[in-house]
Amino acid sequence: MTLGEKIFKFRTDKNLSQGDLSDILGVSRQSVSKWENDVAIPDLDKIIKLAEVFGITIDELVKGDFTVSSKTEEPRTTVTTKNESTFPPRKIVGTVLFSLSLIITFICFVIGGLEGIFSGILFSAPLILCGIVCFVFKKNVGLWCAWAIFFAVDMFLRIATGTSSSVIFNFQALLFYIRGGEFIRLLLSFAQFAAIVSLISVTVLRFRKIPLEKKKLPIIFWAVYAAMKIAYAIFAASPLYKEVMHNLLAYAEIWVFSFFSSVYVWVYTVFFVSAAVFTARYLYTRKHKVL
Repeated sequence: MTLGEKIFKFRTDKNLSQGDLSDILGVSRQSVSKWENDVAIPDLDKIIKLAEVFGITIDELVKGDFTVSSKTEEPRTTVTTKNESTFPPRKIVGTVLFSLSLIITFICFVIGGLEGIFSGILFSAPLILCGIVCFVFKKNVGLWCAWAIFFAVDMFLRIATGTSSSVIFNFQALLFYIRGGEFIRLLLSFAQFAAIVSLISVTVLRFRKIPLEKKKLPIIFWAVYAAMKIAYAIFAASPLYKEVMHNLLAYAEIWVFSFFSSVYVWVYTVFFVSAAVFTARYLYTRKHKVL
């Protein structure tokens, strides 16, 4: 049995996909595919890590048709360097998105002058955020772009219309929408809730198989999330909240309060999603003993 056949066998025995294994090792999925097809040979440090992940000895992994040789690594290293020097497709997509955002902003400027620049940036925000994602992230670009688009749309809806996914848990708000015939706003609230639940679910499923043995990480993130929620609830019930709201309405636009409130909501949302992902990873590691 070749090294590639062994990697495939032990990986499937652990119920890991090529993507899962690539995340654990910090390599691309294509690298794992090349290893399993005996097109390339993993570095020695990756062989050691593979043995740890599979719960076997290095001899069990490499014994047979494979011998560790520094000479066999040199050609593969050269190929990797060549691939890294090329302009990846994700950056090409990011460049296109940035270009489109500039075109939209310029058109808004031509139509509305200096005030149109703000509108152009607002309308092209999803393109700008997705462009940043394409340049910053090497993996899971589609997932992070989905989060970026939802963030831009959700912030716009919260500031412009006052709708949010939390409305569906507020009986008084629901009753107000229904009695006032605000069915479009009600529908938007349910759409926002469905979108964020879907994104959280996909994110947890995508990263749950990455080993995590540090129990403190989930506890820390859950604690911060709970503290932020409790602090906001206490502040909202205090007289200070009414005073702040009165001053904001008297000296500033209502969208200012909506903006900072939305940013705060998104901060503790990040902690919630992170806590959920870390918890799923820890439970999966404990159950399957990946490490």
